[in-house]
Amino acid sequence: MTAIIDYKAGNLTSVRLAFAALGEDAVVTSDPGEIRRADRVVFPGVGAARSAMENLGRMGLEDAVREAAATKPFLGICLGMQILFEHSEEDGGVDLLGILPGRVRRFPDVAGCKVPQIGWNQVNGGTDYYFVHSYYAEKGEFTVGTTEYAGVEFTSAVAKGQLLACQFHPEKSGKAGLALLREWLNGERGLETRDARRDEIPSRLASSVSRPVTTEPPDHPTTQLPNHPTTLTRRVIPCLDVRQGRVTKGVKFKNNIDLGDPVEMAVAYSDGGADELVFYDITASAERRPIDIGMVEAVAKAIRIPFAVGGGISSVADMERVILAGAEKISVNSLAVRNPQIIAEGAAAFGRQCVVLGMDPVKSANPNCPSGYEITTRGFREFTGMDAVEWAKRAADLGAGEIVVNSVDADGTRAGFELEITRKIAEAVGVPVVASGGAGRPEHLVTVFREAAADAAIVAGMIHTGDYTITDIKRVMHDSGVPTRMSY
Repeated sequence: MTAIIDYKAGNLTSVRLAFAALGEDAVVTSDPGEIRRADRVVFPGVGAARSAMENLGRMGLEDAVREAAATKPFLGICLGMQILFEHSEEDGGVDLLGILPGRVRRFPDVAGCKVPQIGWNQVNGGTDYYFVHSYYAEKGEFTVGTTEYAGVEFTSAVAKGQLLACQFHPEKSGKAGLALLREWLNGERGLETRDARRDEIPSRLASSVSRPVTTEPPDHPTTQLPNHPTTLTRRVIPCLDVRQGRVTKGVKFKNNIDLGDPVEMAVAYSDGGADELVFYDITASAERRPIDIGMVEAVAKAIRIPFAVGGGISSVADMERVILAGAEKISVNSLAVRNPQIIAEGAAAFGRQCVVLGMDPVKSANPNCPSGYEITTRGFREFTGMDAVEWAKRAADLGAGEIVVNSVDADGTRAGFELEITRKIAEAVGVPVVASGGAGRPEHLVTVFREAAADAAIVAGMIHTGDYTITDIKRVMHDSGVPTRMSY
């Protein structure tokens, strides 16, 4: 039996569903006795180290975690890896479990590298896995995987005895992540230190012992964009607007047509190379109803890449329902304009990496908007008098982990992204910025990455119509020197 430890600090649904996809009926538990009786233990985690450690202590789980890590196959994921070390500098300093020697530090402020790191990055110069984190573990004795970001080569995987832990999320890393989980499930020998024989480490991490010499080209170029000194890949994110259980698409929020079933389309785009997905229940707020949780649950069961959900969110309790249903991120837009504190409340409850600010800016001559762009709400129906750049900065300060800039002027036109406002916001905030609205050709994505410093780009009509596939887009990005995940 595989036990997934529930200490109120992780997206447990995604982890459980990933194991279910491999035929393993893992049990989510907070019972120390059940953890001790388990054959294998998974220790996931997202959010803040201090609250996680407090939860472990309050729930009486510290001893059970230590025993499991020392005596049986044990897998730590993301925060569940960091907590194994001795100390974190997060929140003024937090003492951790001390199972592994070493410290956890915050990424430095480096121009072009946003914090948190969100997206797909290489482990040991090879396979791309999905990362979401602001803090990193220093390299040490038990490091078996490393990754580079913000000028730092940090620990992305550790192995000690039967313990394996990774900074990335295998449960959301597509086929590569599932392969690593399968190998961990099937492993009969304990994992050794970095000096172990290569065949004693899961093959997905085998290159951690010594990087192989190869003449094959990498999945994505090692060259870097001028405004992004990192090989973290640029993300391509299909957007699915959902109305009455069906995907729909319009132009500037009007004249929508039916495109298909959201779950079927999610599977097709995930298999076709999407780096993430975003779903907007576009009538939930106007109809004053909650988001369609059934749809969220069905998507979470069907795909193994991250996805965000927006629409019909009115409280932290709604956010929790969406996360428990299996989504990684919650997007707030009009709600945040009405109640900005919801951003801080969501970040405090689930970690800032889970909270996405969506905004709908439009060109404006309003003297209260010095950037030249005004925030609108309710599908471009209401002008707020709020300056787009100032709102982005305030939201980031409140705890938004990512900002989606959906240009109303460009939405659905397929004439290219609105570069000016995307660039202004990307330069003004320290969190990742996602360009949205206007994608019509693969070259539009290359341009927004090169000229507007976007970290990711949303696509819709150009793929929904079948004019381009995600692979078509990524091939142009790759050939243009944009770091791109090409293996999926």
